[in-house]
Amino acid sequence: MPNIDWGQLKTAEQIADEERRARVPAEISRAQGRAILGLRDLTAGVEAYFASITDKEEAMWADLAWNHTSTWRRFDSPFLQGAARALSLSEEDLDEMFIAAAQIVI
Repeated sequence: MPNIDWGQLKTAEQIADEERRARVPAEISRAQGRAILGLRDLTAGVEAYFASITDKEEAMWADLAWNHTSTWRRFDSPFLQGAARALSLSEEDLDEMFIAAAQIVI
């Protein structure tokens, strides 16, 4: 009888998430991110999201992400998740945008 390590088994959701993370860039440059937002006519929506932030610390982090970072991280950025919610973007929308943005050469 084979020795099965049950701790190594993965759910279908875990497998799908690993496959998605393998095909979606983990990060893009800020310039690529701002370019794809401009190409999709989403820049004004992001700026409206910033204007709606009332918490000073959250506004500071958003400003740093928008204006001062060199890269945007797809899977662990609170700024990105907040902006995506404000723009009603799905996880699939974000994945597609990161894939497209990674192809932009500036």
